[in-house]
Amino acid sequence: MMTPAQSLSHVLELFQEHFGTAAQSRAFAPGRVEVIGNHTDYNGGTVVGTAIDRGIAVAARVRPDGKLRFYSDTKSSDGIVETSRATFAQDDIPTWCQYPLGIIDEAHLRGWPSEPVGLDLTIASDLPEGTGLASSAALEMAVVGALSQLLFTADMQPSRGALVEVAHRAENRFVGMPCGLLDQTVVGFGKKNGLVVLDAAINKSVSIPLPAGIRFVLFRSHISHALVDSPYEDRHRECRTALMGLERFVPGIRHLARLHPADLDAYASVLETRPAMRARHVVHEQRRVGAFLATLSQNDLVAAGACMTASHESSRALFDNSTPELDTLVATANAQRGVLGARLSGGGWGGSMVAMVTDEFEEKHGESICDQYEELFEVRPHWWQSSAAAGMVSERL
Repeated sequence: MMTPAQSLSHVLELFQEHFGTAAQSRAFAPGRVEVIGNHTDYNGGTVVGTAIDRGIAVAARVRPDGKLRFYSDTKSSDGIVETSRATFAQDDIPTWCQYPLGIIDEAHLRGWPSEPVGLDLTIASDLPEGTGLASSAALEMAVVGALSQLLFTADMQPSRGALVEVAHRAENRFVGMPCGLLDQTVVGFGKKNGLVVLDAAINKSVSIPLPAGIRFVLFRSHISHALVDSPYEDRHRECRTALMGLERFVPGIRHLARLHPADLDAYASVLETRPAMRARHVVHEQRRVGAFLATLSQNDLVAAGACMTASHESSRALFDNSTPELDTLVATANAQRGVLGARLSGGGWGGSMVAMVTDEFEEKHGESICDQYEELFEVRPHWWQSSAAAGMVSERL
């Protein structure tokens, strides 16, 4: 694992090696852990996350000829991929290129710059893909950070919120994933030793300090997570169906997460089984987020951890986005000394489990979780301790 500074140095070396010249800008964006608030963001709810100490670095240089050339150290077998804004739809390019292309296209639609430019861009990552740690958002935010440094002077840089908006819109519109605001927001606004709390209904986020004496550990299941190929869009549609069905009975309700549990109990019978289950998860998950924040502020860490575990159970039973592998990791983690609570992190259907732990949690406890997982699935999961880290950083060179 590299530090952000090491990643930024490494990506400049990659740029020089593969493009034969020096980069003009660079950026680093971390991955993120979703602490609690599963699928509440696109339902207008509140979600809590933290940036982590792994991420993606990007180095870039403007080209005058309109060509777009990308190189990634994790996709080195693809070599340098060359395309342009005019030809990308016809070019045979790898799927991972959709993310920088989406940023470039969204930036152009917003008029920055006013004329199309070409770009050389290298990507260096120590954030594993398919783990539910927002590698796509990290890539998007790193690209938009490096691009903004190229296109704007220091005193005219877009706001951090504007960069988050470009990255989020690129994933929704260009990549075609109807994700909420959580990933790009946490990647963009992360604070060292802090949690990011996003109110997605009004797109406002605040940072709160992580209480002393707790930290997060991450366990990667062997089931890869990819939202584009998962039932994510099905859940998004089921939540919309639930909201539309309930709007007739609860006037003025604009977001599913803001529905009162009593109203859901009164009118859930008008919904089909699956939309009703998804709605029940979202409505009660919103209350769990509130309870988590309240108990955390009171330093009742046991109660806060219990909210995380209850969140996982709701994701498993009502939202149907867990897996046997994630369920095993959660159950075995909760049996270990020093674990306050555990849950799947991110969209689900694979990826990673996050546990909130005290200093009583030692390496032997992590290895015990891995031993039990390996006994069941004949694959040993990777795990690591994560620090709450700062969000995206960028600079012009």
